[in-house]
Amino acid sequence: MSVAAIWSSQNKISQNYADLIDDVRKTNPVHLNVFGDLVVMDYKNVKKIFADSENFQNFDFKERFKVVSAIANNDPALLEFGESLRHWLLFMNGEAHAEHRKMVNKKFYEANYEHITLEAIQGVIGAYQDQEEADLVEITRKFSFLIISKIIGLKSEDYDFIQKFSYVITLIFEKTLNVKDLLECAHMSRQFRSYLGETLSRQEKELTNSLLLEMQEIMGSTRVNELIGTWEFLVNAATETTTLLLTRSIATLIEHKDIAIDWNAHDGCAIAVEELIRYVSPVNWIPRQVKEDMEFAGLQLKKGKTVLLGIASANRDPDIFQNPETFIPTRKPNPHIGFGFGIHHCMGARLSRFEMQKFLPRFMAAFPNIRLHPDKPGEWDSKVFFRGHKHLPVLLK
Repeated sequence: MSVAAIWSSQNKISQNYADLIDDVRKTNPVHLNVFGDLVVMDYKNVKKIFADSENFQNFDFKERFKVVSAIANNDPALLEFGESLRHWLLFMNGEAHAEHRKMVNKKFYEANYEHITLEAIQGVIGAYQDQEEADLVEITRKFSFLIISKIIGLKSEDYDFIQKFSYVITLIFEKTLNVKDLLECAHMSRQFRSYLGETLSRQEKELTNSLLLEMQEIMGSTRVNELIGTWEFLVNAATETTTLLLTRSIATLIEHKDIAIDWNAHDGCAIAVEELIRYVSPVNWIPRQVKEDMEFAGLQLKKGKTVLLGIASANRDPDIFQNPETFIPTRKPNPHIGFGFGIHHCMGARLSRFEMQKFLPRFMAAFPNIRLHPDKPGEWDSKVFFRGHKHLPVLLK
């Protein structure tokens, strides 16, 4: 199978993706792909670039938007979206990133996450405990929504909108993104902007003690675009990444039911969760951009060159992990980079670990006979950066 197949969304590719990236990493761990991007797939070099924020900065969408804006006759929604993306932590650099991350991180972790998580778990298990079958993706989406909705005070009827927004907005990461898809993202962003404004107004009238209101007060009216961009990013990450990670983690546990995990022991639970993060690697690729002309691994790179870091590949590098293709819930040490590395390490990593440690033992205990549906095969999504299932039917009893 060719290197170009990495960027395919075909079902066969998705099912055998671990084998494919293993083959490419062995033969061509650092190379230029068909789009002219630098692709880095071995652990040592992926981590090296993550750690080097001086030469490799967060991805800048400005050039892409200049081209697309011209093609789309400067669609106003597209221009607004470009402005909003400037305030995603994922695309900020330098002092602006450090300052904003510090403020967001402090406020984000002031919530009572234990209460929120346990309440969400109870809600999900209660909703499915009498059902014979379900879609595992739908289950984990509902859980992820319950978490973010309790953190920032959303209403239950907002579920469909938040799911659609979170799914559509991640299309911006796809290498094959066309003008039509980008315009859909832009118009979805405009809807989110309106939705967030209405939510803030409602919370102000109801005197809601909301994290949204607290951050708005801290940031002030002049930084409204920064506030919207921040929550576009956080809502998307908390919904889409959590859904992908939990769906594939449960699928892994189903596949390896013969392996006993001591969920009741804190260390045993925490170590098993780290192995699931490594094994699943919810985000396959993270983009970076070359800051100035430079050389890397013998390749001459121009300023602005896109760099694609293969997290899923690095987390299965045999130079670092013994038997990397095997799920070993007692694996220790486990220096995976499933949440990135360096100053741009995933801000929600701590919450994600906590959610998994609380959710997985309770969910698997509530549905001890859960298994993949024998007559309804799962369907892989067409996305490549966030490679996962669109639907995954399971029998619960």
